[in-house]
Amino acid sequence: MSALRQQCRSRGRFPLCAVLCASSFVAAGCQPKENPVLSNTKFGGEKYPPNALYSPEQEAQMVQAMQATAVGMPVEPLTSAPDAVRWSDVPAAANEAIGRAEMGLVSSSLAGDTWTFTIRTQGGGPGTLTVTKRPAPAMYLATAKIGTFGEREVEAERVVREFRMAMRRFGSLKRPS
Repeated sequence: MSALRQQCRSRGRFPLCAVLCASSFVAAGCQPKENPVLSNTKFGGEKYPPNALYSPEQEAQMVQAMQATAVGMPVEPLTSAPDAVRWSDVPAAANEAIGRAEMGLVSSSLAGDTWTFTIRTQGGGPGTLTVTKRPAPAMYLATAKIGTFGEREVEAERVVREFRMAMRRFGSLKRPS
């Protein structure tokens, strides 16, 4: 055994020496490498070059192809929801409302004209938000049950209130109807 090792072991510094050696090996292996994206190097396995330069004729052909897909397509104007409610906004509004009520959305399902959202409260309790499509002027009926037996009525009312406000916010956004 070398004299240095015997000194480290005799003085109780062997673990310290081992840690210092290991850390120097790790530091040497973790040196930053050149970023392959920034180097703009073409690797043998790539099918296409990293940059493509097109001639003016090729650019014109691409623009023409993109415009041809839009020609003749119906264009709907951007408007707010006519009755302040869009049925297509129900999943997004429910997700937002459940989050604002400080609960979590577990799953959702659509059966006919009824959306059912399964909810989990902060304490892990179950809940559901059910939204049924109705004819104008009501547009929808939203009900919630929170708790194992539906006993947490205050939280259920909060979920429904947040859902109604979210539906109004989403309905006021201008989108194709």
